[in-house]
Amino acid sequence: MSDKPGKRLLNNITFFGDSAIPEESPIYKDVWNAAQCLAKNGYTIVNGGGPGVMKAATDGAESVDGTTIAIYWQPKLASFFEGRNLANVTDEYETASNYMTRTLGLIEKGDAYLVCKGGTGTVSEFGMVWALAKLYYGCHKPVILYGDFWDPIVESLQTHLNIDETELAVLYQANTPEQILTILEKHELRIGNCAEKQISGDESAFILSPRHLTNIVAYDQEASSYDEHFAGKPVSHVQLDEFISLVHPPAKVLDLGTGFGQDAKYLSTKYTVTGVEISPKSAMIAKFENPDMELIVDDMVKYDFGKEKFKGIWARNSLHHIEEQYQDLIFKKAYDSLVEDGIFYLVVREGDGEKVEVDERGYQKIEKFYHLYTKEEVFERAQKAGFVVEKIETVMRSHEWLNIILRKKETK
Repeated sequence: MSDKPGKRLLNNITFFGDSAIPEESPIYKDVWNAAQCLAKNGYTIVNGGGPGVMKAATDGAESVDGTTIAIYWQPKLASFFEGRNLANVTDEYETASNYMTRTLGLIEKGDAYLVCKGGTGTVSEFGMVWALAKLYYGCHKPVILYGDFWDPIVESLQTHLNIDETELAVLYQANTPEQILTILEKHELRIGNCAEKQISGDESAFILSPRHLTNIVAYDQEASSYDEHFAGKPVSHVQLDEFISLVHPPAKVLDLGTGFGQDAKYLSTKYTVTGVEISPKSAMIAKFENPDMELIVDDMVKYDFGKEKFKGIWARNSLHHIEEQYQDLIFKKAYDSLVEDGIFYLVVREGDGEKVEVDERGYQKIEKFYHLYTKEEVFERAQKAGFVVEKIETVMRSHEWLNIILRKKETK
């Protein structure tokens, strides 16, 4: 399978189009070529799991070992709906309960939409993604009309309906796979300001946002079920006690990624704690649990830690939610904010690369972004920032984790 670049916002491309297009049709070949080109460039291809345009999208992507996902519905009564095509074999598939949930699944899964030639089903899908693009204009998912037959259709809609400039602005038109790539790249630049928007809740599925904002949504969701899953649950003190043995009280310490405040509550028995937490709902719980703690609701990438303020920095299960391009910045900010001989204690997931994992908790499916660390990467980033590496060890829990102790030593 192709590796998806972790830094871009557009990764999954959903194909909409006619299920009745035969394989010998030029349209089938055009769709096949588009999917192949996109897969070659690291995009995941999403479709409805049926024949025609959907199968062409899968086949084109699979021809270059691309990643493919199908979301299909197998009807019991709707005899005119194609259902799943057994010849459309994707890497992953999801089953929907009805036509509407299938359509919503395809919309939510896609970061961009390629609308090919089709019938009323395609028209309904096009109408929905077009309306959503207007509603969330500025951070909207791009709608790409594939084929020159769209020109008179859009002109007619503009002539006979009340179509405004914003509704036209969200549409792109492409005739070749290369044009699709160019559009995706340009749109990525256009909506770069989405990195500044904090998005959560049900609407987040219809809007583009960076992967680290995925975790705002995730932890806001977890906060909603705090009483059921987290309240009163014991927190491991082994690493906390090791931190305390290295950072002698009294002292000011920084808790990066405070979460629900369990670690901060334990540390507050020894220190004056300042917490930084990006999830507003998690921060509310942390403040309730630690009413005397200074708590900053902000992104640690943007927040200014200050200069030589803290004797220790505690970061358990937080830095692995930060994208690769910000990692060196975080290490350097941590170094600068520590006093001489200060300790930076990290607990992060071990591994290689970046990925999004789905945690099923009850009826909720919670997506979390992870930047996985190798020991070599930690050494390199730590030394680049100026730290002395005192400890890096692998600890086995549900996954492999790294316990890391870094010390600030000024060079004379």
